Amino acid sequence: MPSFALRSVAALAGISMLLVGCTSPDPEPEVADTEASVAEEAVVADVPRHPLTGFELGTASLTGPTIAIKIDNTSAGRPQVGIASADLVFEELVEGGVTRYLAVFQTAVPDEVGPVRSGRPQDAQLVAPLGGVFVFSGVGNSNVREIISRSGLQLVEHDTSGGTPDGTFFFRSTRKPAPLNLHIEASALIEGYSSLAPSVQQFQYRTDPAEASAMVSGVEASSVRTVFSSGVESIWKWDAASGTYLKFLLNGSPDNDANGTQISATNVITLSPNYIDVEGLPTAVIAGQTDRAYIATGGKVLEGRFVSSGASAPLQFTDLDGNPVYLTPGKTFVLLAPGEGSTASGVKSGLFTYISSGQETIINL
Repeated sequence: MPSFALRSVAALAGISMLLVGCTSPDPEPEVADTEASVAEEAVVADVPRHPLTGFELGTASLTGPTIAIKIDNTSAGRPQVGIASADLVFEELVEGGVTRYLAVFQTAVPDEVGPVRSGRPQDAQLVAPLGGVFVFSGVGNSNVREIISRSGLQLVEHDTSGGTPDGTFFFRSTRKPAPLNLHIEASALIEGYSSLAPSVQQFQYRTDPAEASAMVSGVEASSVRTVFSSGVESIWKWDAASGTYLKFLLNGSPDNDANGTQISATNVITLSPNYIDVEGLPTAVIAGQTDRAYIATGGKVLEGRFVSSGASAPLQFTDLDGNPVYLTPGKTFVLLAPGEGSTASGVKSGLFTYISSGQETIINL
């Protein structure tokens, strides 16, 4: 059982961004040439990859933007439509002790996605590095809308889209009663924004799953569980046949998309950001922060850190020695459980647990 490092105290300065060569004396040419070759190899060793999944692109040329959609994750809102097709999903705590998804699509954009829910201040920190389009139903107040608008994305908001071309892509589904019946024709919408630039690569990967950092240095994790609040847990079990973690509900049943597909992820990453109150809403502070992260892939888990250099920069992951953490290409879920320094009203620090050789390890975040 590994020993886990104590939390470092993280400053909250990042939230303000949202609210408002030595030469050898006797060089030998052969040695110098060799060093230059090694340095060049280190720079060009990686290959062009899909920005969200990390799969090698080969000779393919990626076009078109990502589309991020805010989706409900309450028992009344499940099963969600389209969630199983997302390349990247963030699960974040909102008021009331429940969570919502920020699902990002690029590889396969579903015809229909929902239920679409309202945006929160922390969304700006998550979508800014992606570029592309962000779809949400509305906001609590105009200040939250202003915070989200600073992300620089193309915003498609139901509450302000009436009378615009974007408004025609929202519709009320017959699957559930309001407010859980607002859906978006995602694939049709994104066609109108096809000229927007593709996203930049978000994380680092190794093509061979055996070379992923958790596989090399992690410990066995047949299942992982992240506790957001007293009634919300994100539960994942390793499935060797598919090479993914499968998602389960609190009652032990599979967490399925509306089409019956069980939600799965190649990489399940738990972060421990602190939540503060912004406009009366619990908001995870990520931009400019560094704190603990737990990276599960290939049936193993590795403790490391998440590093955010700013609101517009993709998250980086390192091990405890500061070395880059490499993921396995595929879908990734990022869970934003509250850290121990959280001060938002009603928010308590979360837990991360994993089962290794039949024994459960419990970690206070």
